[in-house]
Amino acid sequence: MNNVMNKRGLTVIEIIMTLAVLGVVICPLMNMFITSQRIINFSDNEYKSIQTAQMYMEEIKAMDELNTELYIFNSETGCYERNVSEADNNYGAEIAIDPNSIIYYISIDIISEGEIISSLAGSKVYE
Repeated sequence: MNNVMNKRGLTVIEIIMTLAVLGVVICPLMNMFITSQRIINFSDNEYKSIQTAQMYMEEIKAMDELNTELYIFNSETGCYERNVSEADNNYGAEIAIDPNSIIYYISIDIISEGEIISSLAGSKVYE
């Protein structure tokens, strides 16, 4: 018992062993923090892209009649289309509105760095 409670301080071996134990404990914790940050970033991007798509959908559904200045008719596809550049909040959008008699089918693709990261579909009745 006397050797354990000496007053001379810690030996080099004790310090090295303490650092080794701390290293073994801290490395998995740091890996967990890095992984959780990646998950948070992915979830944040997904949330913002869905919010952007929802904003465009609500804009279309709030119109009494289709705004043909914003949505240009493409005779090849038979749809009204609008392309929003990625300059706005790092997300772009490709919006297509397919007029099928009274019901207009709406599809919105949110684009980031040239890739579609989320899509939203819906419909609107125009009389």
